[in-house]
Amino acid sequence: MASFEDPAKSWARDRDKFKERTGDASEAQKEIAFVQWLTENGGKFADCVELRSYDDEVRGVHATRDLETEEILVEVPLKCLITVEMGKATDVGRAVLEAELELDAPKHVFLMLFVLLDRRDSSTFFAPYYDILPSTLSNMPIFWQPDELEWLKGSYLLTQIEERKRAIKADYEAICGIWPSFIDVCTLEEFKWARMCVCSRNFGVVVNGARTSAMVPYADMLNHFRPRETKWTFDNSRGAFTITSLQKISVGSQIYDSYGQKCNHRFLLNYGFAIEDNKEPDGFCPNEAALLLQLSPHDALASRKQLLWIRDGAALANDHLMPFSNERHARIHVKSEKVVLHHYVRFATTALELTHMRPDDFDASVARLFNSNDHRHVATYSNGILRQVRRIGRVQALHAGPA
Repeated sequence: MASFEDPAKSWARDRDKFKERTGDASEAQKEIAFVQWLTENGGKFADCVELRSYDDEVRGVHATRDLETEEILVEVPLKCLITVEMGKATDVGRAVLEAELELDAPKHVFLMLFVLLDRRDSSTFFAPYYDILPSTLSNMPIFWQPDELEWLKGSYLLTQIEERKRAIKADYEAICGIWPSFIDVCTLEEFKWARMCVCSRNFGVVVNGARTSAMVPYADMLNHFRPRETKWTFDNSRGAFTITSLQKISVGSQIYDSYGQKCNHRFLLNYGFAIEDNKEPDGFCPNEAALLLQLSPHDALASRKQLLWIRDGAALANDHLMPFSNERHARIHVKSEKVVLHHYVRFATTALELTHMRPDDFDASVARLFNSNDHRHVATYSNGILRQVRRIGRVQALHAGPA
């Protein structure tokens, strides 16, 4: 049986990994050029926030002064956004629309088409933005090497990675099929890079009443943390995308966005990281795990699936892994699946114990469960379904009479 450490320690590591890290100094000039480009074109942020690098292809946004609640921190004008409509307006975008291709992620594809075509022009308006985008995305599992994927043995995420690769390849081949010259625009690997850039960085916005998705320079540099500390929207009155603080933020602190309440497999597959203590303030854990109740001895993957039950995440507690390493995120993901499975083991054990309790003891035990964030799911089930099962059992026992 695995043992899991104090959640407060893993919560601290999720935030502390951004401390005392420095990225590649060669990227500094690109950051300066990017900020200058955005400022010259109407971006507003320089008086209160700044970019910082922590590791290769890992950046974040920090406060340069104390920030107040409901203060607009970042403002990016519409002219600096890349939208779905811009991709649809390209020659290949129009061809895709006319062919009515069934794509895996249509909105993402149109954003990708614009980026892939536009970045080939050395004089493009968006050059400073393209220069600052990560060049390898080696943290994304679809780009992991075989030895890195070994860390995920036993996890259903391996299946999802293969499904994502097949879907991207199918989209690429479909586009090349109706627009043969697209093969000269990008390779399959470049198409994969664009897909994951867009997947991890696009925002769903409403611009002048029209719902769309957009790449938003600078706004996509904020890292994830929950509960959220900022909110974002496209402000039509300003003609700009804005990020606003929801609380006071002290000078020097990192400014976080929330990527939403998600399972770790979505974080790792789509963003290239996993959250060590992925819980909401009320104790709810959105992690999921694919569960097989029985392994067939004829299953060729049986030994790999069994690995899930013998890992315990001890390497995380020892803290010897680099904070942004693929191995660390893989171990976090596998551990999070295992935590889900152990939750249901505890769930079943608790429910069985409650089933045989006297009425007064049952009520008192359910009340105690409701007072614990970690057990409210069990308490809700026990108070509803299990209480009905106990009542039905008592009625049947009365009708049956003495043996």
